[in-house]
Amino acid sequence: MLALRDHFRAELESKLLRRGFLPEEVETALDRVTALGYLDDARTAARFVEVHAVRKGWGRRRLEQELRRRGAPSRVAAEAAAVDAGLQAAALESALARVEVRARSGWWRLPRERARMVSSLVRRGFDAEDARRAVDRLAAERESEDHARHDEPRDP
Repeated sequence: MLALRDHFRAELESKLLRRGFLPEEVETALDRVTALGYLDDARTAARFVEVHAVRKGWGRRRLEQELRRRGAPSRVAAEAAAVDAGLQAAALESALARVEVRARSGWWRLPRERARMVSSLVRRGFDAEDARRAVDRLAAERESEDHARHDEPRDP
């Protein structure tokens, strides 16, 4: 199982028990693979965050929730999800791009659409204030681009 992908200890334990192994055998096997370095919850959580933050556009809260759901201990999930500012910014940009794809044309001029985008970012695990600022910044960029397209040359 560990050859296919990294697992959390609790996740691997559950799989082995479902396959009919005795609890004592499972515990011994888990201790052995942990000692050999094949099973490391902190390393698995860090890799998960690196991939899912940007690829899926998930914020800190969503990452932590998903890590816990997969079996990461609470402390490990919280530490791994506390991403640095650079990764957080990249995740927010990725999420914003995903959300904008589903928005209506001219969304930046429609308060309800902007509010929906903020809500979507919050559901993805970002803080509401960060989400609002990101949507406002993108709306300003879109308004500026739209305005520039409609300007005539030498138009005062």
